[in-house]
Amino acid sequence: MLAMSSINKPYYKKSTQLDIRGRVCPLTFVYTKLALEELKKGKILEVYLDFPAALKNIPENCRRQNIAELLEIKEHHSDRPEWILILKKL
Repeated sequence: MLAMSSINKPYYKKSTQLDIRGRVCPLTFVYTKLALEELKKGKILEVYLDFPAALKNIPENCRRQNIAELLEIKEHHSDRPEWILILKKL
């Protein structure tokens, strides 16, 4: 399993962080879903990613499967394009 620990300073208090940078679809959603399954309802998952298609695919699949709600997308400042999806487990 990928690291689910303190990658960077979390944006949300008591959130869980998942680093899937370097992964591509559909694995981006698979790893996200597995991480969400470990969380209790209402908990926050911050997903660090660098695959642009995942910005659309992960939230769509979470909504379709009714497992998480997208709260926001943040740009993660680094030397290459990266984002953080903020998801709330349903």
